[in-house]
Amino acid sequence: MIYEVFIVPAAKRRIREQAEYIATVQGAPEIAARWLLRIYDKIDGLAEMPRRYSVAVEDGWCDYEVRHIPIGQFVLFFTIVDEARAVWVIHAKHGKQLTEPDAFPTDISTLEEDDDLEA
Repeated sequence: MIYEVFIVPAAKRRIREQAEYIATVQGAPEIAARWLLRIYDKIDGLAEMPRRYSVAVEDGWCDYEVRHIPIGQFVLFFTIVDEARAVWVIHAKHGKQLTEPDAFPTDISTLEEDDDLEA
């Protein structure tokens, strides 16, 4: 089954912030660009077989299933909505950051995609 993949605004913002940090603070804009491509390749890959990634420890905080993709030291969290054939990237963070329960949407039926499709 092929799924449509969406990213909530907060997750997209966090991905951008990490890329900006790599480019400016670490002074590595080329690495930031490659990192961003790698992140979006993983996100695009969720369209097929998203269940190949394991359920996240944080799954217990939500009324819906939360899975995660570790990408180096960065982690993407997502949920699968089979009825809509959709995968939603709902949170993103550096692996060393603590994850708070309120980082995840409480109701996935109200998720909205960021209108800004640019990374």
